[in-house]
Amino acid sequence: MGFLWNEIIMKPMVNILTIFYSIFSDNFGLSIIFFTILIRILMIPISFRQVKQMLGMQSIQPKLKKIQEKYKDKKDRDSRQKMSQETMALYKQSGVNPVGCLGPMIIQLPIWIGLYRAIFKVVPATPEGFANLSFYLYSWNPVISKVPLNSKFLNIDLVNPVQQAGTVFAILLPIVVAFTTFAQQKVSMFKSSDPRQEQTNRMMLWMMPVMFGFFTLSFPAGLATYIIFSNIAGFFIQIYVLKKLKVKNTLKEFLTLSSPEKNVNDSDNVINNEEVTNGITAIPRQDSRGSNKNRSRRSKRKSRRGQN
Repeated sequence: MGFLWNEIIMKPMVNILTIFYSIFSDNFGLSIIFFTILIRILMIPISFRQVKQMLGMQSIQPKLKKIQEKYKDKKDRDSRQKMSQETMALYKQSGVNPVGCLGPMIIQLPIWIGLYRAIFKVVPATPEGFANLSFYLYSWNPVISKVPLNSKFLNIDLVNPVQQAGTVFAILLPIVVAFTTFAQQKVSMFKSSDPRQEQTNRMMLWMMPVMFGFFTLSFPAGLATYIIFSNIAGFFIQIYVLKKLKVKNTLKEFLTLSSPEKNVNDSDNVINNEEVTNGITAIPRQDSRGSNKNRSRRSKRKSRRGQN
């Protein structure tokens, strides 16, 4: 497992960081920033998939609510199992995967861990660390001749924890991390027709930025830099994805159609998942009996005109 971690995560990450370091005039801060932008660009297809999955989850909310209401007062094991089976069948029928909404977060977790370790590998604090750095660098990497590397950026040592970055940055960096986290979450959050889910979303919208801002104090300043620019890049990429998929109109129409105050039949107005993936809102189907009547009336009119 350690071999795979080093070969798939650590070595590529250390070498990309050091190559960017060499490109940007031995600036470790800029190398982290451009590494962050590169990761976010590579994740754009996953962001598209995430939004499509979230739209799919939105489209089946009325049916999910019906299943929950059906087994609301049934607490026995068989009823719970049937509810779970019906829910999974609905997910499968609609082509929705609840875990798919967490794709970017799941992918970024090993990146955060890897970057945390890569910062200490690239700019080691001990002679043993310098010796170990050669293990992670590819033989063709030009930065080998530049070891040891400069870890300063805007007079901040990116290896040290944020709380050691001086009074101004120790206060400013956690605030910026919290603010950018809030903005990125806000633009990524979808309204839910379930009041409990909506309340949970609002709580997480405020709780996550506060938690990240607090934990930033113990993070290396380099990792805080990554989080800030990852949030900024993610904010603009999410806006791009939403515009590309025309999500605003889709969500507005869906929330209107699925509103319980409208007394609209849910089965006629659930957004088809295939249409969601194309960024198009489903149009409610007309009653087939009504359409047949209209056809028969038109045919009678034509026959009368022919007789005349």
